[in-house]
Amino acid sequence: MFGRSLHASRRQLSTFIDKFDSYFLGQDPVKDQHSKLLAKPQYIYNLETHDIKPGRMTQFLQNAKDTLPSIHESTDIPTELYGQFVVKYGQTDRVFTIWRHTGSYPSLDETAALLKTHKGYQEYELSQVELVRKRNQQLCYEFSFWPEYNDDYDGGIFEFRTYRLKAGCLYEWGNSWAKAINLRKENSVMGICSQIGQMYTVHHIWRYRDLDHRREERNRAWESGKWADCVVRTVPLIKGLDVNITKATEWSPLR
Repeated sequence: MFGRSLHASRRQLSTFIDKFDSYFLGQDPVKDQHSKLLAKPQYIYNLETHDIKPGRMTQFLQNAKDTLPSIHESTDIPTELYGQFVVKYGQTDRVFTIWRHTGSYPSLDETAALLKTHKGYQEYELSQVELVRKRNQQLCYEFSFWPEYNDDYDGGIFEFRTYRLKAGCLYEWGNSWAKAINLRKENSVMGICSQIGQMYTVHHIWRYRDLDHRREERNRAWESGKWADCVVRTVPLIKGLDVNITKATEWSPLR
């Protein structure tokens, strides 16, 4: 009798803690579960952000050029370089590097183990002590509703829009964007959401020929009532937004 009573008490305590966390963190367990359905599970994207010391960008990029393509081309390391981008307008002296892993989390562990014995990569890592003032990493899934990007030309600029959302709002965010994304399909490269790192962070990446083209495409989208509806629904979910205009490096697969 006492054992059953103790078990019931523990179950009630666990339920109370879950509800307590959900209330104070702004989370809805049902919506959190639904938000998992918004992601494409076949890939994990490792988004690395490097803030370079002033005057050291040239050396950092040379080290990247000497190292990253060989990892991308390796058939033994289960990752590929999706793209590397240097900020031109926005947070200057910043570089975004995106790796794509196939096979979910086990490929991350396998990649990490193999890179420990990769001489070039270890030298690349050590060089960052002198070149990098801060770095950050996020593991992300791509939104399932995001259209496949047709990389049909070289050049142009890539816009990184990084949204910091209120806790528990990812489902509403995805549901609203799923209804509007096709209005910007020609410019939409990627939409990813963080799973490890700074949580409730969403990155949208757009591509344009230049800043004038960006202005024209954004104005065209506003002519649709659906785009305005998306903005009206999603602005209340946002805690902060960073916008960076970047250029791909010459060795970036996406450029």
